[in-house]
Amino acid sequence: MTILQPKEEKKYIRDDDEAYRQLRTNIEFSSISSEIKVLVVSSADSAEGKTTTVVNLAKVMAASKKRVLVIDADLRVPDIHKVYNLSKRVGLTNALLEYGTEDFDLLKYIHLVKVPNGINSLSVMTAGPSVPNPLEVLSSKRFVELMHYLREQFDFIVLDSAPILPVSDAISIGQVTDGLLFCFASEQSHKERAKQALLQLERTGVKVIGCCLTLIRKKNSPYDYYYYHYSKGSKKPTSFGSKLKRKRRKTTPVQ
Repeated sequence: MTILQPKEEKKYIRDDDEAYRQLRTNIEFSSISSEIKVLVVSSADSAEGKTTTVVNLAKVMAASKKRVLVIDADLRVPDIHKVYNLSKRVGLTNALLEYGTEDFDLLKYIHLVKVPNGINSLSVMTAGPSVPNPLEVLSSKRFVELMHYLREQFDFIVLDSAPILPVSDAISIGQVTDGLLFCFASEQSHKERAKQALLQLERTGVKVIGCCLTLIRKKNSPYDYYYYHYSKGSKKPTSFGSKLKRKRRKTTPVQ
């Protein structure tokens, strides 16, 4: 397996890890009765900091856990392969198609990535080729079985997912994980939309372990920063999702 060096994507991967270390600590102590080993990260809408949370949380987790896996389970607008400069030609959808057959070999779907200032390398599973029915794929019995298998192979797994309100993908994923981390973007997320998303998660039995506040504007600074439990993180990313959101703002009148 080749160890890859990700591109210098400062919009996603940060050298200042203190905020994410605090987030890691809060996650580890969020449940006394059971360990949080498989976690999905989502938000009410797109471009609210979930992908940045995934990659940086995985980085600090790799400092204390040897086997950490990042999975891009956003099969609609995947971004993880862009962050690590990887191909998504082979990934999650391939693994799901071949799981349980003689063609299945976990190493085929995994990229080993050396993160900046990281102690252990990260295992990364990109989204793989696009499928016409993401929700059906993520709610399938085979996805459940694959996640059970991966749980035994890794110390910690974090999944990026599609936002909650537009589609139900995150709910299907959340039902086979130990919990969901909900991202709320300061000065961008709509409170009512966030409430609606959290209510939807509650109704469907998805365990929300906590909320992560992102995109707080630092005082006396022209830049936007991520804050996790009152610590600073990184500059606001420009992803495909955020571009779509800006486009909607230009064409949708203020209510």
